[in-house]
Amino acid sequence: MSAYLVQYGHCGFVGRLTSGVPLVRGDRVVLRSSRGVEIGSVLCEAREPFATTLRVDGEILRRASPADETQLGQLAEQANAWLVQANAAAERHQLPLCFVDAEVTLDDQLILHGVAWHSCDATALLDELATQFGGPVRLLDVARVPTAAEHPSEERCGTPGCGSGCSSGSGCSSCGSSANHHGGCSTGSCSRGQVRSASELTAYFAQLRQQMEAATRQRRPLA
Repeated sequence: MSAYLVQYGHCGFVGRLTSGVPLVRGDRVVLRSSRGVEIGSVLCEAREPFATTLRVDGEILRRASPADETQLGQLAEQANAWLVQANAAAERHQLPLCFVDAEVTLDDQLILHGVAWHSCDATALLDELATQFGGPVRLLDVARVPTAAEHPSEERCGTPGCGSGCSSGSGCSSCGSSANHHGGCSTGSCSRGQVRSASELTAYFAQLRQQMEAATRQRRPLA
């Protein structure tokens, strides 16, 4: 069993996934991550130091077929339609929330990328959309970014973008609802629908820019 770094999702998540077949850079694969079943692209084999420092984020099920790619295109059209519907529903619920992107996984899960200009609870909205969608609807709060220094001792739900310790019940960036089960995110222990404000997202990227500029100033030119 080998492990590979694979890029997947509209946000370009990179995860370490196991595979029972040898793969090379650029291979398109069907994978199962904490988000569901989806298609990704192999970047490289996860050798040292990745083999020991990165957790396993899922498994590669098979190489993607032309039928898988066709289905992916069809799901993208569905996702665009649900994006319009989700924003209309957010307006009806009078939530300070905008959905900027949407994805539908191969196993029929709707992932909504949201950003809010004020803190809010979108649980009722997600429940409504899950009923209409007929399957799980999950919220990826793009304003919530995990950091290694934040709650280092707490458990996380394992979903890309999760920015809070799920064991504390303080909220998760990728929680949602299911048409059949209203338990929140995949662990069932996160609060649902909690999103941070856009001002926090702006502050984060401003801090990130400062860190990048400081790192650039510290670099030594090549001789």
